[in-house]
Amino acid sequence: PALLLMVVGWICGWLIMGQDAVRQQVSDIQEKQYQKLIDQGKMTRDQLEAQRPMMEKFGRIAQQVAMAAMPPLTAFALPFWWALVIWLVGNKALKGDFSYMKAVEASGLVSILLILESVVKTLLIIVLGNMFAGPNLGLFVKGFDPTNVAHGLLAAVDVLALWVLAVRAIALSRLSGASFGVSAAWVFGLWVLATGGLTAFGYAMQRIFSGGGH
Repeated sequence: PALLLMVVGWICGWLIMGQDAVRQQVSDIQEKQYQKLIDQGKMTRDQLEAQRPMMEKFGRIAQQVAMAAMPPLTAFALPFWWALVIWLVGNKALKGDFSYMKAVEASGLVSILLILESVVKTLLIIVLGNMFAGPNLGLFVKGFDPTNVAHGLLAAVDVLALWVLAVRAIALSRLSGASFGVSAAWVFGLWVLATGGLTAFGYAMQRIFSGGGH
């Protein structure tokens, strides 16, 4: 599953960035960031134009690195991370008795669903011409803004992601012997805490770098 997920991730990334609409969206986002720097007095328009080739070059490099690195990280690191969560909760909180590698096995099998998630999201992006499209509540937001906290939280309510979480809860239930309801409460509860924490952190960083924290 990990190897297949990695390859699918690379293919999906290549297909997405090959769309003219997506490249235009990326360009628009960059322009908004440049305009913020000018509005905040951190650079003038002339300075921006002088530094634009270098900034765009680094932007392309960062984009290529992300496209190359994210699929392997998702395919190999994510299953081990979730296996750690399942193992700790199952053995410590739910008083189960199973090895960490058993949790890795279960978490790795769940990765098969991530392949479907990648394919569905890629198809939606291509069909709708929107790099933020996905099977989530953010799809119904007109003028989706990734820097908007509310929009980000809506996008986190993803049908396929919730399905993956439910399957992880089933794995935790089977391995620990606890009921599905208790296992689901742990899995979804930790996901809510992690999503909320990451959203808050992202918003805080956005405020700091935009000068809003002064």
